[in-house]
Amino acid sequence: MFKSLNRFPPRQLFLLIAGPFMASVLAICPAWSLDSGWAETEGGRMRLVIDPAPRQDGTIGGILDIDLDPGWKTYWRDPGSAGIPPMLDVSASRNIDLDAMHYPPPVRVDDGYAIWAGYTAPIRFPLTFRRTGSGKAVLRALAFVGICEKICVPFQAEFTIDLPEGSVSDDQARIMIADAFARLPETPGPDFELKTASFDAGSKQLEISASLPGFRPAGATPQLFVAGPQGFAFAQPEIVSDENGLAKWIVRIEDLPNLAPDSTGENINVVVTFGQRAVEQNVPTGRVPEN
Repeated sequence: MFKSLNRFPPRQLFLLIAGPFMASVLAICPAWSLDSGWAETEGGRMRLVIDPAPRQDGTIGGILDIDLDPGWKTYWRDPGSAGIPPMLDVSASRNIDLDAMHYPPPVRVDDGYAIWAGYTAPIRFPLTFRRTGSGKAVLRALAFVGICEKICVPFQAEFTIDLPEGSVSDDQARIMIADAFARLPETPGPDFELKTASFDAGSKQLEISASLPGFRPAGATPQLFVAGPQGFAFAQPEIVSDENGLAKWIVRIEDLPNLAPDSTGENINVVVTFGQRAVEQNVPTGRVPEN
């Protein structure tokens, strides 16, 4: 059942299958509605919800809804050295494709074994779909995530949603999906943005600075989260200064694929969180000059 496990190195496999927390037999939940229905395992459950009405740009919104039990956690897009990023395969669908999976701002999790980026409460990943043909669309999705308490277990489920033709909307789904998109990191603005991003392939080091909002909530500390394309692995960011509205970090790159010096084909995703606010930007994977 867990065909995707062969993607993970031995250390990850050990964390996934060791101990009594192995995921129970996973439900396959076909449903002919805008809500796939819940698939459940120990520690949580998940479902897909879709609003079939096209938005102004022609895309269709949805969410991968992960409801975690108290004390359980799940991973961000970069799960660290021993985690499982959330994955959604819709290749078996008809007349619909997945444009993008979006990621709410994560938090730093210390589980006693490793420090990683993830979520410690129920989370909804916004999804952007696009119809690829006329007539009725059928979304057939295979979702695969890791959820953790003391150790982490794989959670896999199949969902089927029948999407009607036309612009029929579901108010409950639309409101839920709009709320999930509203919780994504904001776009850069004058008061909150990356100021510099320099990449040194020789020293395998990424240096980033960001301007911070003028209002500083009590106890707020800026946090940096970095995710790269396949082949990149990053150590935990180290903050080197936080003063006068500017924060600076150094990130050691533990694994680096071979890249041309001027490579710009793929990006490193950077998220800075500060209190209740978060900003997201991309920087090229080649040698990045300071802005």
